[in-house]
Amino acid sequence: MNMKILAKSNPEKTLIEHTLDTIKCFKKVLFWQNKLIDSYCNEYKLDKEHLIRNLYFTIAFHDIGKSTQQFQNKIKGSDDNMNSHSLASVPFIFDVTKDKLLFDKFFPETLSVATHHTRLTKNVFFEKFGNWKPLYIETFYSSFFEVINEEAKQFNFEWLDLKFNSSILVEIPYHLFNDNVLDETISDDFFRIKGKKYRDIYLLFQSVLHYSDWLASADYEDYGYATCHNYDSITKRMILLYPDKFLKWSDFQKKTAKSKGHVFVKIPTGQGKTEASLLWAVNNNQQKIIYLLPTMVTTNKMWQRLKLFFGIDQTGLSHSTANYIISKKHPEIEDQKLRIHYLYNKTFFKEVTVATIDQLIFAFFNWGRWVLPNSSIYNARIIIDEVHVYDGYTFGLLLKCLELIKPFNTQFAIMSASLPKFLQEKIERIIPKEEITFIEDVGFDNLQRHKVFVTDVLIDNEIDNIKNQFHLGRNVLIVCNTIKKARKIYDLLNESISKDKLMLYHSQFILKDKIQKENFLEKIGKINSGFIAICTQIVEVSLDIDFDVLFTENAPIDAIVQRLGRVNRKGDIHERHKELSYADVFISKENEISRKYIYDLCILDKTYSLIKQYSDNLSGNLKEIHFKKIINEVYTKDNLSEKFFTDLEEGCQFIEKVWKNCVFNILTLTSDEKELLKVSTRRSSYITVECVLQIHNIELNFEDLIEQHKYDIVREYSLKVPLHVAKKYLIKKIGETDIHLIDVPYNIEEGLSFEKTEANFP
Repeated sequence: MNMKILAKSNPEKTLIEHTLDTIKCFKKVLFWQNKLIDSYCNEYKLDKEHLIRNLYFTIAFHDIGKSTQQFQNKIKGSDDNMNSHSLASVPFIFDVTKDKLLFDKFFPETLSVATHHTRLTKNVFFEKFGNWKPLYIETFYSSFFEVINEEAKQFNFEWLDLKFNSSILVEIPYHLFNDNVLDETISDDFFRIKGKKYRDIYLLFQSVLHYSDWLASADYEDYGYATCHNYDSITKRMILLYPDKFLKWSDFQKKTAKSKGHVFVKIPTGQGKTEASLLWAVNNNQQKIIYLLPTMVTTNKMWQRLKLFFGIDQTGLSHSTANYIISKKHPEIEDQKLRIHYLYNKTFFKEVTVATIDQLIFAFFNWGRWVLPNSSIYNARIIIDEVHVYDGYTFGLLLKCLELIKPFNTQFAIMSASLPKFLQEKIERIIPKEEITFIEDVGFDNLQRHKVFVTDVLIDNEIDNIKNQFHLGRNVLIVCNTIKKARKIYDLLNESISKDKLMLYHSQFILKDKIQKENFLEKIGKINSGFIAICTQIVEVSLDIDFDVLFTENAPIDAIVQRLGRVNRKGDIHERHKELSYADVFISKENEISRKYIYDLCILDKTYSLIKQYSDNLSGNLKEIHFKKIINEVYTKDNLSEKFFTDLEEGCQFIEKVWKNCVFNILTLTSDEKELLKVSTRRSSYITVECVLQIHNIELNFEDLIEQHKYDIVREYSLKVPLHVAKKYLIKKIGETDIHLIDVPYNIEEGLSFEKTEANFP
């Protein structure tokens, strides 16, 4: 039979041509992941030749199911909804590997081929295709097997020519997806001893197949697994970007660049840690770069910075609003190419990816498109910035992720200006001290950027002082611990300060207004003289801003240090105000809500007393070394609450709890399971939900926008609101989504206008 068997029709490509292209890309993937495969073999005592041969089987037979009458009819324009070429490939891949297992009764080759276009869930195939019978075009297989046998000879593994056996096409072995590996009755010992092994091997096979197939299908000839940049190219880029500011790398940056393994960078904010981490990351060109940050705002800003070094095509952005940010920042990119960016970004496919820490953790929860992000985290250079900001539960999750990632040719750069010693010791239990290069510079210990005054009054009583600083032509930053308090301060100042010199910024603004405010705040130091910004702690690790004066409520010392990093950030205040050598900082007593609901009481009191003690003794002249000492005096095991350590332990154990109770290591987590186990990356005293407002719905009609797939517009007008508040003002949910339509007054100056008692949150 001379029927042409196609893999795709536009442009037309035969199945044999596509298979050859995929094998060609497979060779590249093997080169990129050679050290990763070595680490797999070392960790799980596997024979490398055997492993690569089974990977070859997976690549060679992944699309052979397209050689059915149903698929060929479909690709040529005939309507046939009952079709799964992935499932139709299963008899072939199962037959060639069933007697060549890597270990136990596990079939990663078959599972990977079957799920390379779908997510693996319980009964994923049987429920839809249980009675489906593929009509195989058997006359095609002799030529196909000849090609596979010939191509195999290029690889360094033992090979016996394969022959087609028509008896294998009798039925599809559905039991592989429902029993054996996925059996719910498997013992605790299995999950502890073998479960992670099964999961990791499945990750390797799925990811190698995805990389080979995607690159072949897209004809992506220029793709490189890792960035081609190096020390010299980053240096040249710095000179081009900052010709008036950049002279040379500092000693700590050079030391970081030369470090081969893990690094721990403990340098104050605003001194060039980001550039140091990039120099470290590019000194091995066979690993991806993953840059992780605590918030979407910090992630967006870092993505914009890293694009300047690596370009839009090499730099991915991954978080829940990433698609919206990319489309707004790059309106010139056509829709089809944008969709490719979205796919590559969320799967960590690009050479450099900037993401929130949540994306890392959710990959280990098996959530969404978890396979490729999880596999990309292996064999990577991972930069974890602002590591000190997480609560006990999230820090526990992060520790577990580090433990799971470390064996697989991954190096970490952990960066913090204010990580307590006892938390650093937790990290060192996973990454031993002898494997870490510690990057510190005692020259920064005597750096002073602030003059600190501790008062015994509430921040409400500082209004006259705030006004005086403003009238001196200074840019004043006010940080409150709750939205309620921030609004009160805004109202008090709004009586006498013009609106063009005053801004309120907190979490309860719709996305497009929040972005507008963030962009304006970052420009204030350059274009304004005499401005007041009233913010909540949302500003702590969000923005690269540089104010002249800080008024803040008392908070935990690490939060205080972050707030200090938003004033006189570069230490150049004297250039703006000749009468000042340092930024004045006024720390007021915290409000009662902070003590009851927001922060740990003991940490608050210890922070306040120690800063006051140092300030009194030093006449306010606190240097970086003093803040280091205060952090370690505040954050001791005795001072932290029992809840912190309970949350930390729960976080450390929760990933494996999800694996055992829901996903059996390799299934994809469902929405129902996520809700049942309360799977989340953060712990909060209040649960938030995504909302849109009736005031905007009257004009835009969000249901119509959802039906028209105009999700970016809906996203522009959305915000996160505490669930109990959303329920009180709920009109309905939008269509079949989980977006709540609520009726609450709103304006761009103040955000949502809840009743005063409902704004007692950060």
